[in-house]
Amino acid sequence: MSIQHLISIDREAKLSVDTGRLKIVFSQVGETHFIAACDIAVLILAHPCISMSLAVPQELAKNGAVLVTAGEKYLPAALSLPVATNIDGARRPHLQVKPGSVEAAGNWWAQLIESKILGQAAMAANFDETLSTRLKLIAGHVEPGDKTGREAQAAQLYWAGFFDGLNNPVDFRDKQGATDPVNVSLNYGYAVLRAVIARSLAAAGLCLNFGVGHCRKDNPFNLADDFIEPFRFLVDNAVWRIFKGSQVECFDKEIKKQLLSSLLASTVNIAGKEYRLFHGIDFAVNSFCLSLEDSRRRLLLPNQRVRPGKTPSAMLWQAVQFQDETQ
Repeated sequence: MSIQHLISIDREAKLSVDTGRLKIVFSQVGETHFIAACDIAVLILAHPCISMSLAVPQELAKNGAVLVTAGEKYLPAALSLPVATNIDGARRPHLQVKPGSVEAAGNWWAQLIESKILGQAAMAANFDETLSTRLKLIAGHVEPGDKTGREAQAAQLYWAGFFDGLNNPVDFRDKQGATDPVNVSLNYGYAVLRAVIARSLAAAGLCLNFGVGHCRKDNPFNLADDFIEPFRFLVDNAVWRIFKGSQVECFDKEIKKQLLSSLLASTVNIAGKEYRLFHGIDFAVNSFCLSLEDSRRRLLLPNQRVRPGKTPSAMLWQAVQFQDETQ
């Protein structure tokens, strides 16, 4: 089985390709490392003095990897996706915009939000069982298109409990311009997760511009921003475990390393079975591809309630062959 890596380079380095392997040279310390390009899921360049040959992005794209360029505070500033890794790259975007897709999009969005809130409920069980139960109740009342705003209702309750349980000096979720280490860590983790999900969507031949809940005309990653929702709790869990009971004053390389390691090792429960991160994301994406063909099919997402008499995981496994991306 292939091993998929999330690699972050945060010091001066020279990158090149050597017989299908990524060659990383740290000249200042006299180190050279090799890693097979086919084993790389995401490569993050997080230092201004990194140079590479043109063969590097070409080899990464050929193997379906994502190249991320980080900017200030290590947060990703640019994202490069492979564009020719799936034979359905011309067919599936047409299915995404076919007549009747508006009603289907509302149902898909409701399923994504229900899964997101159930993930928050699972996470809340770490610090407030009462809140966890309340979030589960909210998840059971999400309507098509989330017309009643259950996502916002759940978020208000969830983040208040999250920060209160951490005893963090900053007690609110800050998406833009965050400076405290908890919010910066959350933003960084979500950005990396977004890249992994974008990679899976692109590999499935889907157009990331066409979202089901996110529909901004200036956002080329609307669909990735849709499918990150059910998986956000993985980042929340990693950040919680890093900062719980600690007095970390800044987001640094060590925090970033712990966060990436935790994210890569995480698992999700889909249809009653546990899957490693990459398989779980592919599972959800492939269920969306099947639902494009027949909108009566439900999406298969983390933490969903398994309905009696249904064996969706078995049916999907028979219909879809996954790429081998487990550790």
